[in-house]
Amino acid sequence: MDNADDKIIRLYSRLDSLKQNLPANTLIINEKYVLEYHLIVDELSKITNSELSEFKIGDNEIKHRLISSNHRTKETNYSKERYCDRNFLLAKLDALLSYFQIKYLSQEKRTIGFKK
Repeated sequence: MDNADDKIIRLYSRLDSLKQNLPANTLIINEKYVLEYHLIVDELSKITNSELSEFKIGDNEIKHRLISSNHRTKETNYSKERYCDRNFLLAKLDALLSYFQIKYLSQEKRTIGFKK
């Protein structure tokens, strides 16, 4: 196993660990998890010389959480921290994990399409 293969396996392991250790009983995930995910995506992109931006979470998906609002005064308060929808992050993470399983970790070539 060369150094690039080892690095890919390490990054894949970090992705898998991130997925397994996301906070479970919440619908929103703190931006720190998205930042860690993006760091891994960037490293994978460099080591594999692949364009992986489609797997990232768009900035428009990371938002401040509404903390309180007053209907009479029209005042609203938002959190300082930003959050992402948990299921959206998991969908992107699963897509990237699947991509690398198919491309790098499967032992046999997979046929995509219909067989006659």
